[in-house]
Amino acid sequence: MDCPTCGKSLNTEQGMRQHHTKVHGDPLPNRTCEECGDDFYDPKARRTYCEDCYTGAGEQNGNWKGAKEQTECEICVAEFEYYPSDKNGVYCPECVAEAEEFLGTPSYADKDIPRVDTECEHCSETFNVLKTRFEDTPCRFCSHECLCNWMSESMYEGDRPPNVYNGDWLSVRNEALDRDNHECQICGKTREEIGHEPDVHHIDPIRTFDDPQDAHTLDNVIALCRKCHRNVETGNMSCPDLTVESESRKG
Repeated sequence: MDCPTCGKSLNTEQGMRQHHTKVHGDPLPNRTCEECGDDFYDPKARRTYCEDCYTGAGEQNGNWKGAKEQTECEICVAEFEYYPSDKNGVYCPECVAEAEEFLGTPSYADKDIPRVDTECEHCSETFNVLKTRFEDTPCRFCSHECLCNWMSESMYEGDRPPNVYNGDWLSVRNEALDRDNHECQICGKTREEIGHEPDVHHIDPIRTFDDPQDAHTLDNVIALCRKCHRNVETGNMSCPDLTVESESRKG
């Protein structure tokens, strides 16, 4: 592929695009507007309309009033409306609300994929998970509810009030995110890669302090992504040494 600006030949289109962005400071178009037909650049390569044509109203908005479609519920056979921007309508809202279990079929249900049995560390019930998931992420709890209950019991003992995230917590949390560049200090994932701000983890747990507010200090918190945070909380991963991290930033 040849660069349209300087003519340099590169092996792939992606390489040519990266070259044009870095060397010439101008990303090449990667989308075509459905309204006017002009090519434009979208960082996430998802948009359908260019800046000049996009209004967010009418047919451009998948949730506009006239966009609803009608289908028949596969359980009660009643007709209901849904927006095409949602998943294809299969069950009506009433049947979903009344269902006692997940109304669907996991993508792996009909495949011969290895699974393993393990025991929940909170309720001691045996549960079954995909072997690949078990090897990739420690599965110590059978459900999110058991994980939350385990964390609550570990954090709150005696007569300690449950609302400990007040006082200086918000300002300390924001300072920690800025200090850690809004990225996980274990795996390095950025805020953009995570899709939201990283969690801010207490290195010495709140439960170890007589006054919970004493836990909210900059030298006792660190930014972690959700996965690394969970692994640290459950003892499957060690928390980085802030002193070492600080020295590495200075270097």
